[in-house]
Formats: sequence, C-alpha cells, structure tokens
Amino acid sequence: MAFALGKPPTYRPSRTEVMALLVDLMEKRLEVARWEMFLSLPILHDPELENIRKGCLVVAFGDNEHPPAGEGLSGAIYDRDGIQRIRVLAVKLDHLIKSEPSSKLF
Repeated sequence: MAFALGKPPTYRPSRTEVMALLVDLMEKRLEVARWEMFLSLPILHDPELENIRKGCLVVAFGDNEHPPAGEGLSGAIYDRDGIQRIRVLAVKLDHLIKSEPSSKLF
C-alpha cells in the first residue's frame, strides 16, 4: 500500500552513519547482513560516499589489482589485511566528514 501512495523507500545513509558502519566492522560488531546491504545499494545522493562504498566493494570482491579480503576470525568479517584496507577508507571518509560545511545556504 505504501508504494501505491508515496515514493518508494530510498537508501540515503549519511557520512557519519557509514563511518559508524565501518567502525563497527573494524571492531567486530557488525552483522554480515548489514554489511551486505551497504555493499549492494548504490549511494546516489553523495558521489564521494559512493566512492567509499565502491572502495569497500573492492575490499570485499577484489579487482584487477587487489584480491578480495580473506575471511576473518572470531566474529570479524575480514582478515587483518581486509580490516587495514577498510581503515584506509575510514580515514578518507573522516576527512570528508571534517571538510563538510556545518550549514548549507539555500
């Protein structure tokens, strides 16, 4: 019924929400289903955040230059190398968050 009356639901995570997701992954607190949802849904409203998501896809599935990250132990989604690669993306995201204007003019 909601689809008939309104707009379909959209996935619009904020930069801070994605940072919290990356932190939870690095600290072994993230459920695989949440991670897979993040990886599978494009972020259309924020091109820089979409680039972070694409970087996470490379960690998960590899590309021509990088193999996919190995499976982690004791609740970790990725092995140490994979976590390190996510940490690099988290640093980039932190810079994006800190460079955001505190207000927008309309």
